[in-house]
Amino acid sequence: MRFSVRHIRYGILVGLFMGMVAVVSACGSNRPLPPTPTSELSVVVFATEEPQVDPTPTEFIPADTPEPVSPPTSEPEAATDTAVFDRSADVNPLTGLPVSDPAILERRPFMIRLGNDPEARPQVALTEADVVYEELVEWWVTRFTAVYLGNDPETIAPIRSARLINQQLTTQYDAALVNSGGSDEVRWELSQTDIVNLDEFYVPSPYFYRPNEGWQTRLAFDATLGREYLDREGLDSNVNLRGFTFSDTLDLASLPADVVGDAKEIVIPYPQLTSEARWNYDEDSGRYLRFTTDEPHMDFNGEQVSAANVVIYFADHQDTEIVEDSAGATSVRIIVNGFGPAWLVRDGKVMKGNWETDGRETPRFTFGDGRPMPFKPGNTWIQVVPLEYAIAIDGTSQEFEGTLPSESSASPVDASNGEAAPSVPPTLTPIGARPQGN
Repeated sequence: MRFSVRHIRYGILVGLFMGMVAVVSACGSNRPLPPTPTSELSVVVFATEEPQVDPTPTEFIPADTPEPVSPPTSEPEAATDTAVFDRSADVNPLTGLPVSDPAILERRPFMIRLGNDPEARPQVALTEADVVYEELVEWWVTRFTAVYLGNDPETIAPIRSARLINQQLTTQYDAALVNSGGSDEVRWELSQTDIVNLDEFYVPSPYFYRPNEGWQTRLAFDATLGREYLDREGLDSNVNLRGFTFSDTLDLASLPADVVGDAKEIVIPYPQLTSEARWNYDEDSGRYLRFTTDEPHMDFNGEQVSAANVVIYFADHQDTEIVEDSAGATSVRIIVNGFGPAWLVRDGKVMKGNWETDGRETPRFTFGDGRPMPFKPGNTWIQVVPLEYAIAIDGTSQEFEGTLPSESSASPVDASNGEAAPSVPPTLTPIGARPQGN
């Protein structure tokens, strides 16, 4: 083989370069590397890179897409909001109870992620929430999303990470999402919305560690400090919630007879070892007492968790390829926007109807004829369950009567024209802020 002068010169240069690298490496091999400087956390805006996931698309329905779940046998009449908006200005739209200062009802609710794995119990200030959602995470355990409007507890714990469902719920309640991060894909999806996201990693001031607690239970949120942050940033006003329809008494004679039954005990078949939930009606208090895995579910204050209303919220649950933990467990996409079956339980009775929301307001709960379902004044627990779940009511297994939705497309749907929407590139999203004009 013949070598040109250019090849020879190139070889000499490469040899000289490698020799210099070897000398420098040998001289510096015993020197410690300088420490990486740690700067004070001052991030207020972040850009989350588009996650690198398997090319197989994850089934996705955007939060503002009213994807029907179970159409009624007949088209319901349009329900009026008279019973909803005729409430007094000093009545909490989420509880139907009066408050001392109507101004607090114009504030933005906190929507707080709380753990419910066995190590996370007892939770702190769970009994002070106006509304609590319970949903499956990774299929083996449940987690709570607690909504606080009327109360601002100084300690709410244990704070956990966000999930896909919070993209929809936070918008429905025009809330501020309180959470401790999340998987890259979940945080990216949240960043594509205009929700107020008080992610602990970017808005640390309202969070603190509880003393003498392990990692599962130590992170807490101070709602008073959170409220100060929202006020300081101009984010805590002009919130007008639709809320629910309330009635002090349950007039059975005025309700559709074929959708009302007795309900002294309700069992929701979440995973039995970690999260199975049971509600027992207490005649003396007129409330339902909660049990989890057959044990009384206690708040940290020593009070058993109870509810004036329990809602069974049937919703489509979809597998994803979003990895949520080091064990490889994958996230569940739960569709709580659109339309689906809902059962309201109060005063020892169950009423069967529907839920409906366009994703921009709190759900409307109605009977098949469009009339609103009457909630009892007080707090509400909303049990989000898969469509195929059978709920045991007074020992009898019951399922909703309807048609399961067909397999939906894996592509996002553009609500404006029903066509597949293009993928959304990552954008800069203020943490703890909402774009001007919203």
